[in-house]
Amino acid sequence: MLRYALTDTLCLVRSLYFLIFSVAFSAGFYLMFTTVADQGNGDPGYPTAYMVAMAVSGAFFGALNGAGIRLGLERGDGWTRQVLLTPLTPVRYLGAKAITAWLATLPAILVVFALGATVNGVSLPNARWLAVIGICWLGSVVFVAIGVLVGVVATGEVVQFVALAIFFPFAMIGGLWFPTDTFPAGLRSLGAALPTAAIRELATAVATGQPAPLGDGRPVVVLGAWAVLATAVAVGLAGRVVGSGRSAPLVRRRPLVDAARRQPDGGSAGSAI
Repeated sequence: MLRYALTDTLCLVRSLYFLIFSVAFSAGFYLMFTTVADQGNGDPGYPTAYMVAMAVSGAFFGALNGAGIRLGLERGDGWTRQVLLTPLTPVRYLGAKAITAWLATLPAILVVFALGATVNGVSLPNARWLAVIGICWLGSVVFVAIGVLVGVVATGEVVQFVALAIFFPFAMIGGLWFPTDTFPAGLRSLGAALPTAAIRELATAVATGQPAPLGDGRPVVVLGAWAVLATAVAVGLAGRVVGSGRSAPLVRRRPLVDAARRQPDGGSAGSAI
C-alpha cells in the first residue's frame, strides 16, 4: 500500500492540474492580496492571517484532487478495476489514495508559508512555525476524508465538477478568501460549522500569538464531526462502489497506460508501475 501511495504521489506532484490549482492558485492569491492589492488596510497581522488562509485553501484542493478527483476518474476509466485484480485490496487501495491526498496537502502549505516569510516578512519563532504547519497539515486529514468521499460518490468526468462545487463554497464561506465580517449572521454561522473555518481559526490564533479559540471547543468539535461523518459515509459506500471491482467483469480496452491519459496531467499511479 505504501509503495503504491508513493508512486501515486509522485505522479500527482508532476501534474500540471495539481500544481496550478493547488499550489500556484493559492500562492498567486496570497501575493495578489498582500502586495499588489493590499486588502489588509495597514493591519500588520494581515499578511500572517492571510498566509494561513491561503495555505489551508491550497491544502483543501490538494486533498480533493489527490483523493476525490483522481479516485473518481480512475473508477470511471476502469483503472480501479484493474488495480483490484492485484493483491492490493479495496481497503488498501483507498488507504493509499488517502495517504496520497494527505501528502498532496503539504506543497501548498510550504510554498505559501515560504512566500509569507520571504516576500511579506512574516517572522515567527521556530516552534510556532512548526505548530502552525502541524495544525494545517494534521487538520487536512479532514479534507482527505471529504476527498475520498467525493471520489467514492462521483465517477468519471463528473467528479471534477463535484469537487469544485464543494471547494468554492467551503473556501469562500469558511473565510479562506475573504473576511466574513460583512456576511449575514446566518452565513457566518454556517461558515463557522465548516472545517475550513475551524482549521483557519486554530492556525491563525497560533500564528498571530493569540489564545487558541478552544474555550467552547467548537473548532475541534467541528473538525472531529466532519472527519467522522465523511469517513463513515465513505467507508460505508466503498464496499459497494469500490469493493465490487474484484468481481466486476473486465471491459475491453486499450493498453492500461492509456487510462492515465484521462487523468489530470501527471497520470495515475498505474502508469508508473
